[in-house]
Amino acid sequence: MKQSLSSFIAWRYLRFPEKDHNITVMMRICFLGIFIGTFSLMLTLIITNGFEKTIHEKMQGISAQFIINSFGNKLDYNEVKTALLKEFPTTIAAISGYSDKQAIIEHNGEHIMLFMRGIDPVDDHRVSSIAQKIIKPRLKYATSLPKLLPALLKQNDIIIGHKLAKTLHCKIGDIISVLIPEPRSKKTIGLTAHQVTIRGFFNVGLEEYDSSLALCSLSYFNELYQEEGVEQLTVRLHDPVQSFTDLYTHHRGNWARLACAATCLMLKKIKALVIPTNTEQHALKALKKFLPSMTVRHWQELYPGLVSSLKLEKYFSFGVLALITLVASLNMIALLFMQIQQKRRDIAILKAMGMPDRAIQAIFLRTGLTITFWSSLCGLFAAGLAGYLLQCYPFSTLPDVYYISYLPARLDPEIFLVVFIATMLLGFCATWIPARQSRSLTVAQVLREE
Repeated sequence: MKQSLSSFIAWRYLRFPEKDHNITVMMRICFLGIFIGTFSLMLTLIITNGFEKTIHEKMQGISAQFIINSFGNKLDYNEVKTALLKEFPTTIAAISGYSDKQAIIEHNGEHIMLFMRGIDPVDDHRVSSIAQKIIKPRLKYATSLPKLLPALLKQNDIIIGHKLAKTLHCKIGDIISVLIPEPRSKKTIGLTAHQVTIRGFFNVGLEEYDSSLALCSLSYFNELYQEEGVEQLTVRLHDPVQSFTDLYTHHRGNWARLACAATCLMLKKIKALVIPTNTEQHALKALKKFLPSMTVRHWQELYPGLVSSLKLEKYFSFGVLALITLVASLNMIALLFMQIQQKRRDIAILKAMGMPDRAIQAIFLRTGLTITFWSSLCGLFAAGLAGYLLQCYPFSTLPDVYYISYLPARLDPEIFLVVFIATMLLGFCATWIPARQSRSLTVAQVLREE
């Protein structure tokens, strides 16, 4: 009963503030301030999250989650692959292998030094996204990604970066020469020419790969360089938390299952925020323990500076822009102090009738939290709409210094949850301070003076 009475009075104070113009103006200022602060914080996190996820995806277009090698030694591809899948059947989703060597490409009098990479056409698409980066040809195999690389990399076929293709002025189907180093003595190195056919172009989005990398099948690579085995193994783990896009694709025809699966996924994401578990670090330690004679590295170890700068930018932006919401929440202190001062007589009468201090304090807590709740929801909705437009229609062009050419945006439900909780906590702190002051009013003094 006391709780319902506090809610009723708080709702009356919010619903009918027209009797005091100053209170009305302050409520609008509080609402607008928290709305702008939440909108700015959410939109900035959407963009920084887009930068982080997009650049990570570009890096993983070439590098898998884990890279296993033994410096100076070749690895037995099938033996190590079988052992790992047997030891970690529930952790490892796919394994592939590749080898890198330098070569020279010759076409129309042009000579360019590049890296020739031999990959496993059957399994490579399962550990990296290089197959998704192939821009030509794609139409015939667009609906069957596992068949794309095996269809393009047969015998002496290669796939090159689109910028390398522009430099060489070549097109799909052209036959070019690949010059492979062949040591003859300690003083001279010979070059052996091999004819290869260009079967496709890829666009990773990174200059060092798009302009100086060629892909061929692992069997043809070993034939060119007269080697066996692979230099490195690449490993991808099972995704512990599925994405909402995957859920929609899998349960698109059954809306009941889609709603149930989406609810379970949201609970998993919330649990991951509250109790973070680093699956990749556990898997990394297990792989290092299982392969003590080999080097196991996470893909982020290849780009430590870039990964650290992206995380720092994300957290620093959150901390700085949260101050905007904090400043906006401070307006709530002024509003509630003003409202408490105006409602002194009402508070004294309620106390005289026997209403406890805690219930009176709850009136102003509900008033402030209601304003914070609706203003933050509106800010999140507006930021989500702006982020969705940026994600679907990227219109801002970035200079060449960035790894991507447009302003990215990535909408993740957990970011919305974090911003909402942070805003509500700031709003609660700003509301609790003046609400507690309502307990200090003396009934006799207020009734005598007013």
